[in-house]
Amino acid sequence: MFDKVDLVFNYGGKWVLHPQVVYIKKQNHVWEGYDPDLLSYVDICNEYIEKLGFRVVKQLLVTGPSGRYFLVESDAGIRTLQSYLSSEFCVLQFFAVDESEDNVSAPNIIYHKEPCFVSVDVGTDCESGGEEDDDNEPVPDSEELELFRKEKKREVNEKLDRFLVLEKGMSFKDLDEAKRVVSHYAVSNKKGLKVDHSDNHRVRYKCDSGCPFVCLISEDNKNQGFKIKTLHLEHNCQPTFKNRRATQQALAHYFKNKVQNNPKYKVKDMRQDLDDQFSLNISASKMKRVKRLILEKLEGSYLDDFNRLEAYAQELRDSNPGTDVVINISKEALEQGKRRFLRMYVCFQALKSGWRGGLRPFIGLDGTFFKGKCREILLVALGQDSQKHFYPLAWAVVDRETSRTWKWFIQLLRNSLELADDEGLTLMSDMQKGLIDAVTHVLPKAHHRWCVRHIEAKWSKMWRGIEMKKLMWWSAWSTYEEEFHDQLNSIGVVSEQAVKYLLWYPADHWCRTYFDTVCKNFSVENNFTESFNKWILEARNKSIIKMLEDIRIKVYLFEYKGFVNLYAIS
Repeated sequence: MFDKVDLVFNYGGKWVLHPQVVYIKKQNHVWEGYDPDLLSYVDICNEYIEKLGFRVVKQLLVTGPSGRYFLVESDAGIRTLQSYLSSEFCVLQFFAVDESEDNVSAPNIIYHKEPCFVSVDVGTDCESGGEEDDDNEPVPDSEELELFRKEKKREVNEKLDRFLVLEKGMSFKDLDEAKRVVSHYAVSNKKGLKVDHSDNHRVRYKCDSGCPFVCLISEDNKNQGFKIKTLHLEHNCQPTFKNRRATQQALAHYFKNKVQNNPKYKVKDMRQDLDDQFSLNISASKMKRVKRLILEKLEGSYLDDFNRLEAYAQELRDSNPGTDVVINISKEALEQGKRRFLRMYVCFQALKSGWRGGLRPFIGLDGTFFKGKCREILLVALGQDSQKHFYPLAWAVVDRETSRTWKWFIQLLRNSLELADDEGLTLMSDMQKGLIDAVTHVLPKAHHRWCVRHIEAKWSKMWRGIEMKKLMWWSAWSTYEEEFHDQLNSIGVVSEQAVKYLLWYPADHWCRTYFDTVCKNFSVENNFTESFNKWILEARNKSIIKMLEDIRIKVYLFEYKGFVNLYAIS
């Protein structure tokens, strides 16, 4: 037995199951110098659950000396793994499959023997030939390569046109995937198929109408998984409009991306899409169960995104040098051995450079809710370019909109944009919870404007009418003090109490008369931040990483188009 080993716990990435099993974009947690005699299956699983944020370790995998993945299901597997330890194999790479992830197809380590590599000195009396003999090298069959290419492209699209044909020898990772592919084949071809025989090792399909069609899928004895071994594709039946192969699982797989991108996707629209694409009649009750199944699965994927946030943040830093990405985790949860997300801040280097390159010292602040399963809040900071278009500067995901989270966000924004001397800076915002105190605390010299629309919404609850609103807006638009007082007097003619209530909001925060002139912007409303919130409305329905990626891509394309237009004008 080798004296000491290093245990590497891989987490925070994702499994790629086709064309071969591999775990990508991972993070590492290491136990160095561990006594291999103390290795325990339970201890390894507990480390993933208590320290790395896993809910349940559904599968535990390890890579052998050759790099191949093996399942470890108990201490018997650990003992088999111990037998492979050597000076060349003393770092154990562990991987875990969480409760919400798909199962990984891999052999059990106790039933497979890994080759051991030993250094051997070889002597010979024969002269070596000038060229090596390559005749024994295996040459891949062109038919196998073609099947491999088709399997790689087996993805669901709206018309299921990648499932129109089944082929003998087509392979699948497990029986569930095989059944799903046959279901998509039946739906896309409008053919009714029934299960003639099914168990844990095989499934046989025949046509409902007695056609010669036969499809037998069973375990592949040479490789892992399952494959089509018998296939007769002949059909002479009429198209079917009530297909028993349109199971809940198959339909959930078909609609998964659509529901994920739009959780408000209606059941009647789902039924209409099936009718338009495949002339398929599905009952409303069944379609409700399909959507419920999708949402239950997506809830797990929403939580998985939080487990991958740190890996995503590191990817942003690596691919965008100089970018500020900050993640805060609950200290109280860490003390209990758990990892609970609190806040995440993003500010790209390119956006910082654009701010320093000549934007006016004017920043709009706003917060908006997520629309999907996650109920976090998105805080945004926007500038304005020379054409008065919004210019995204930074954004953050927080658990609640409070004075503490706003202070945290504005402090990071101040550091990213180098706003050490905040004199001459103007901020525009609504009167959100805790935001006014946060601005006063972090940027005390900055001028803080309040959106007049927000003031109007509160003020007009007591003093209604179009004329009163006009007088209120004319007061806000006044550019010199005498005009401002004249408008207040006009309001006072209607109601003196209305003037007192309006002046409860300090005029230097919402009237142009008292605005600072350094930023050269006299806006009295925060419409451009509201435009940004509407601009990312679709992204706000998605899980956190997909939402952040959508925002990143939209901002990139937006800035690129702006640069192209500016270059064309110049």
